[in-house]
Amino acid sequence: MTKQMTSLSPLLRYKNTNLFRMQKTVLILLTLFFSNMTAQVVPSYETFSLKNGLKVYLLQYGNIPAINVRLVLNTGKVNEAPGQQNYSDLVSNSILMGNTKYDIETQTNKAFVLGTSLAASSTNDNTVVEMNILSKDLDSGMDLMSAAVLTPTFPKDKIDQLISRNVDFNSPTKMDISELSSVFSNYFMYGISNPMGRYFYKTQLQKITPALVKEYYDFNYTPKNANLIICGSFDMAAIKPVIEKYYGSWKSAMGNTNGVSLESIAIKKKEIGFINRNGATQCAMQWNKIAPAVTDKDQLAFSIANGIFNEVLFKEIREKGGKTYSIGSTQKSGKFSNTFIVGCSVRNEELFNTIELFDKTLSGFYASPISETTFKESIYKRIVAVKKMESPEEVSSFYNPLVYNFEKRKNIIADLNTLNVEDVNKVIKKYFTPDAYKLVVAGDESKVTVQITKIPGLKKFMPSDIEKDN
Repeated sequence: MTKQMTSLSPLLRYKNTNLFRMQKTVLILLTLFFSNMTAQVVPSYETFSLKNGLKVYLLQYGNIPAINVRLVLNTGKVNEAPGQQNYSDLVSNSILMGNTKYDIETQTNKAFVLGTSLAASSTNDNTVVEMNILSKDLDSGMDLMSAAVLTPTFPKDKIDQLISRNVDFNSPTKMDISELSSVFSNYFMYGISNPMGRYFYKTQLQKITPALVKEYYDFNYTPKNANLIICGSFDMAAIKPVIEKYYGSWKSAMGNTNGVSLESIAIKKKEIGFINRNGATQCAMQWNKIAPAVTDKDQLAFSIANGIFNEVLFKEIREKGGKTYSIGSTQKSGKFSNTFIVGCSVRNEELFNTIELFDKTLSGFYASPISETTFKESIYKRIVAVKKMESPEEVSSFYNPLVYNFEKRKNIIADLNTLNVEDVNKVIKKYFTPDAYKLVVAGDESKVTVQITKIPGLKKFMPSDIEKDN
């Protein structure tokens, strides 16, 4: 009869001993790392307005000798009237094409010498002109940036080139399938009568002239319609004369702040749409669901829930299902729309299977409460992310005074520590419902015909659906 083993073999003892040592070493390193990690960066905060109406927000802290400067204009897609699709984007690009003080070559060279670059972009809600610059070069940087914003020349040849590129590369017949699914998701959610549901098209773009671009600029780029946010290492008293020097003279005949009123959207059932893109080798998919506003009481718990949902999606659909290389859920918040979207691309033959697997994953996430362990791990990761902030750009985004309440934001770690797993499970039941979303698939219909016939109530979109103004 074989005698029962009462001790581990030397090899097993060796492995377990080393495993214990490795675990202990990792714990020690983590303890040292997080004990040395700085606390949350909390800048000093001040706001004031210039006589011309420009609102200024100063976020001062002295970690590194650098500054992020953002001019946020209250103009974006929501401000585009029918026939003005793409105007906000065109103007944001055009102001960097040269001005009365610096032509585009001089502007580029000057920025290079300063070790910076000017960037401008538009979103649904606003337009942002931005730069990151060393503290010692702020005066020169403000000179460069203010010249671009206040005195653009709108050169016809460059605007014509930009419009031509948009016509050539952004039509539904040529667009990247991920972008195509996004464009038709907006159309599906908002409709053509809402500026967020409209998209530019060839005959509409070809009517645009530099004069119309300038007219849109004159109406929207005004001091009363703008906010200047400066974040980083600077002397609070010394910076105010610099701001007055470059923006105090900004005047405009159009003096009012933009005002828009749009209804919030609702997604109450499961709907799926398809847009054909001949020659596509894969299918792009975008699921759209309602999310809370960033100022909503549910927001903090939702952000934790969505972080966990991201990990579940990747595990179930990427690792276990093998349907895609990547998949993730992103919250998109704005003045009139708050959604979260899940996007991925899959092989044509896996289209229907991926929809089914997503439904199963969403249903499982909704039905199964988050464990205390998973919750605590997610809170821990979020606190670490907050404490790791260092660059002026990160800090400016985190405390953005146009979005967040400063007093509330600086206490986010305390708020995270008071959050509990029940709070997260409640928002999952509220926002991660499995029976309500709008999904748009973009792909070559000829390659997925059999699969899409399995989708009940499938809505087929046509390029002509968005090639109109209202």
